[in-house]
Amino acid sequence: MTSKKLVKMSCLLLVLYGCLSSLAMAINTPKDLRGTEVSQSTVKWEWASVPGAAQYEVLLDGSVRATTPDTKYYSRNLWQGDHSLTVRAIGSDGSYSGRTYTVKITVNAQFNPSSFSQSTVVGQSGSQNTSVSSTSTPAKASGSIQTPQNTRGNETGNGGVKWEWDSVSGASKYEVTVDGAYAGETGDLHYLSSGLWVGEHSMTVKAIDASGQRSAQSKTVKLNVTSAGNSSSSNSVVSSQGSAPPPPQADQNAASVQSMIDPASYGYPEVYQKSNYELVFSDEFNGAALNPYRWHSQLRWDGEFNGARYEYRVINGEDQFYVNVLGPDQEHQRKIVPVYNPFQFDGSRLAIRAAKNPLKTSNSKRTYGSLSEMSAQQTFLSGAISTHEKFSQKYGYFEARIKIPSHVGTFPAFWLFHERRAWEGTQRTEIDIMENLGHAPWYVYNSFHYYKNVSTNYGGDATFVHPKPSGQIYTGTDYSNDYHVYAVDWTPGRVVWYIDGQQVSEMVNNEANFEELYLMLNLAMGGNWTNFPTNAGGLGRSSNERFPNQNDLNEFGNPALEIDYVRVFRRK
Repeated sequence: MTSKKLVKMSCLLLVLYGCLSSLAMAINTPKDLRGTEVSQSTVKWEWASVPGAAQYEVLLDGSVRATTPDTKYYSRNLWQGDHSLTVRAIGSDGSYSGRTYTVKITVNAQFNPSSFSQSTVVGQSGSQNTSVSSTSTPAKASGSIQTPQNTRGNETGNGGVKWEWDSVSGASKYEVTVDGAYAGETGDLHYLSSGLWVGEHSMTVKAIDASGQRSAQSKTVKLNVTSAGNSSSSNSVVSSQGSAPPPPQADQNAASVQSMIDPASYGYPEVYQKSNYELVFSDEFNGAALNPYRWHSQLRWDGEFNGARYEYRVINGEDQFYVNVLGPDQEHQRKIVPVYNPFQFDGSRLAIRAAKNPLKTSNSKRTYGSLSEMSAQQTFLSGAISTHEKFSQKYGYFEARIKIPSHVGTFPAFWLFHERRAWEGTQRTEIDIMENLGHAPWYVYNSFHYYKNVSTNYGGDATFVHPKPSGQIYTGTDYSNDYHVYAVDWTPGRVVWYIDGQQVSEMVNNEANFEELYLMLNLAMGGNWTNFPTNAGGLGRSSNERFPNQNDLNEFGNPALEIDYVRVFRRK
């Protein structure tokens, strides 16, 4: 990051000091933290009640997984090997306690009720480099395919790791898990991870034969990534140490600040350089988790309660299921969130990273349905963030510094959408600040949509307005090579689009004045537009080669939409 790196050390120390001073020890830290293996791949975590606590925040394997009013939490679908947990209490006034000590537990390959695991205390400064053999893995699964041996990893620099293992006779591909989350499948004897935070990371692998039979999981290999920004190397060890906490430079309080403006924003000079504008919303993503005061982790219509159930929807023929880490659906929190968290932080940016969906068991093409129906049919897991019912605005300057992926099938977007519903009087207004199709990262798309005659029974008469000179922006730049600032300046009757401060398109239309809009950023996968003819920006494939075909799945590399910051200004 350019200006962020220059001012980060000085400004964040002041911000952190203020945050820590106001939040420190307003409520007692939970005690007697412990974990017990209670069934296959499942751990029950418990702790003592804290007087005055309204909820408890659970940090599993270095990531915030849930808040709960209970003094227990169940982790399901855990990989074989070590897992760690800390907890902090949250008061009714929103104050946070300190974090508990860290406990770790080893999850066995097969649960044995007469010989189950219980947690041990690691301590907050637990060693990250000690090498200890993990629980032994049987040479074979219940089928005939062997377990991969000699798992290892080498740091490649810039947050990258090359994981490797020995060949297994009869294996057609390998299923890789990194940091407890399904990472992908490969036909090679290696897998490349990128963008990893400073600290410890883990990998396991299974062999898969031509019939789909999977081996037992390999031993867990651990590697300490020494720096996300240089090329110094580190070698892995097979160990049972718990996963590392989030990177040390992350502001651990950023997700709990109850303000629409991230206090860290005031440390960046460019915030003060927009004449006649003032900052009203921001997030620098310098923390270790999403701030629920500012963000939802869903698109508004996806996962809404319909009076009988939480209903999930697919739009535009897309192929992802969005993981809602902040949502109220407890079934989603139990069944989906522990499988994969697409929101990854390194202390300076948020990456929304897509992964293959290990829960996929169906080829149905429903457009809406229950959690179990929709999560079983979508090919990928991904993420979306939005400010609906938290922050919306008519007019202003909206910007985000983003790095888009260069990957077939990705559909990243930064857009503004109508807050009002059909019964509240809306034109379903939409301003697309940045859209892209990952197979062509040198094209960025701008557009404006609205609908007339919207009612509860009719979606409305659609009008799609293309900015001038064009809604398709081509400058010869591959926008996936670096971060770029995408923005709109929205004034009465006029919307102007910018990339890196340079005007690229403009629209003059009074229909832009109708209603307030909120922000959304998401990484979709596939969909109708991806599969359009080439003259419409799509892949131009035949209908029987629609994305994702088998080659797309074989080449899938867990792409990410990386977001440095989001800022919104309004005229003074």
